[in-house]
Amino acid sequence: MSNIIKVRCSGPNKHINEVDLDKTLKGSVVLRGEQPQTTPFIPERIVLPCQLCTEGKVIISSEMVENNL
Repeated sequence: MSNIIKVRCSGPNKHINEVDLDKTLKGSVVLRGEQPQTTPFIPERIVLPCQLCTEGKVIISSEMVENNL
């Protein structure tokens, strides 16, 4: 089951965006000379474009991700 959170954009209308954390955090990380981490890497901040407007950005902090995983 996917973890979906609702986050407001930073635009003038403050649209509510639904963000799927599983798809957002899924990525391929290439490490040289190190063993892969067993826990998922959570960046300090993720910035996505708003799904409903062109001015706003959706900012997801690491604390928001940790609280919803």
